[in-house]
Amino acid sequence: MAAQFLDEFARELEKIGERAFRRRHSVPVLIVSGRTAPVRMPRPAAMVETARERPDGVRALISRVFPLIKLAGGGGPIVVGRALATGIDVAIPDPSISKRHCQFAPHSSGAAVIDCASTNGTAVNGVAVRDTSGVRLCGGEILTLGRLEVTFETAAGFAELVSGLSSK
Repeated sequence: MAAQFLDEFARELEKIGERAFRRRHSVPVLIVSGRTAPVRMPRPAAMVETARERPDGVRALISRVFPLIKLAGGGGPIVVGRALATGIDVAIPDPSISKRHCQFAPHSSGAAVIDCASTNGTAVNGVAVRDTSGVRLCGGEILTLGRLEVTFETAAGFAELVSGLSSK
C-alpha cells in the first residue's frame, strides 16, 4: 500500500464510515510530523545545500502516513528503510534514513521498535534506541528516524486521529 496523506484518510473515512475504515486500516502506522535539527556540526555559510538536503523533500513528506505492513509473506518484524529493496517492507524516501534503518515487531497492544545499526539512529520520545530487544510502543510516541520525526499510532489510535480530523 502506498503512503497517503492524512487528509486523504479523512476524506475516505467520511465516504465509507468509521466501521469500514477501521476494518480497512487495521495495522499500526507512522505519520511524518517534521524534521529535527542536523546532528553534525553546522557547515560554513559559504557552503550551499545540495538538492538532497533541501527542505522541499521533507515538506513533501509532512502528514504522510506509512502503514506498517509486512510485504513479503510470513511473519517476522516489519523493516523500515530508505527505499524498497529486498528485505525492506516500508520505504521512507529521505536521505537521513538508512537503507535498513529500523524494524517493528508487532505485539498485542502496539509494537516494539529496534534500530538496525542505522547511521543516523532511532529514538523514542528523545531517547536513543540502543537495546537489541527494542522499545515497546503503545501509540502516540514520537520517533526520530534519522532526521525525520514521526508519530507511531496503533490502528485504533489512527482511526481516532482521523475521526477527529474528519469532523472538523
